[in-house]
Amino acid sequence: MSNILILADLTSPLMKPRIRMLKDLPYKKYILHNANNIILNDEQKSGLEDFIILEHRQIDSIRLRYLYSFFYTLFLLLRLNPKLIVVHWASRLYQNILLALWGKRVIVHTMGGDIDSTQDCKGKKRFFIVMLLRQCRIVTTKSDYMSRMLQALQIPLENDKIKQISWGVEERFFVGDSSTESQKLSLQEQLFGRTFDVLFFSIRAFTPFYHSKEILESFLKIFANSPHVALLVSTMRKDAKYFDAHALNLPNLFYCEIAPSAIHRYLFASDVVVSYSQSDGLSQSLLEAVAARRLVVANDLPQHREILRNGYNAVLFENETDLPNALKKAQQLCAQPIVLEKNVDFILNIQSQKDYYLQILKEAFDV
Repeated sequence: MSNILILADLTSPLMKPRIRMLKDLPYKKYILHNANNIILNDEQKSGLEDFIILEHRQIDSIRLRYLYSFFYTLFLLLRLNPKLIVVHWASRLYQNILLALWGKRVIVHTMGGDIDSTQDCKGKKRFFIVMLLRQCRIVTTKSDYMSRMLQALQIPLENDKIKQISWGVEERFFVGDSSTESQKLSLQEQLFGRTFDVLFFSIRAFTPFYHSKEILESFLKIFANSPHVALLVSTMRKDAKYFDAHALNLPNLFYCEIAPSAIHRYLFASDVVVSYSQSDGLSQSLLEAVAARRLVVANDLPQHREILRNGYNAVLFENETDLPNALKKAQQLCAQPIVLEKNVDFILNIQSQKDYYLQILKEAFDV
């Protein structure tokens, strides 16, 4: 039986649904977890019983860890002789030398940080990413804008080598037509012990990159004296020093470390989702907010306009100065019903995305 080798960071909640799309392929499927010195727990492995999970040894020295990862990856490539190599995210260093050598068997799924020079696609990292993207058979992006970012790297890539997969959204994030205001208030009561006139949800990580301080300040500028309007702040993957410096203890601010398995419940309890990113690929958090038919307040990036329409399912703002008014406008708009548009429905539909993904693999790799 032929083999498939998948390289991925299984600590990311994004990985499981994407990897499980390959579950029914009639091959032996191996997952090599990233060399990030994190030993996976049972919850992180659950749902991947059809795959053989391989982990690197724990090595404190980064240099030795990367060296070990290089030779372990080489061993797997020689031993398994995989028919298909699936690389989730190209932000690797020396591993990319090997993956480039096996490039005709490789599909690379990129994220914004892999190809966005305004993040950290530069220097040594950019060198190794470009090496892999040039030699692999297929590169995927999540959005039209990411495809343009990829082309802006000026790597000689044929147009038919670049495919677009948004990955869709898990079924649990879609709110039904029968969803009611009373159900939302009941969830608020369960999660917070009270209800709100309007609940905003700052859904991204609490870091400078996602302007968490500016979101807090803008919210308080408008709603500091509004006890029935609250802001829920996600503290998953927070920058601890940044959080300690800027988090305020006020009665209408709620800080929650939300497990990925529970995020949909907090979305359904909220009225408005807030995101302010320096740059983005196509945020999974925003895709989930759109699926849940929540009004989104976000900075006006080109990729956001692929799923958000200003004044309908979103309030888009230009810069920090505009954010307080955007929050105020969202308070006025959030009660209006939102219906998913056809082009957005395809982006969100996980089965449609899976079918397209498997079609790409069949045509390019005959799997």
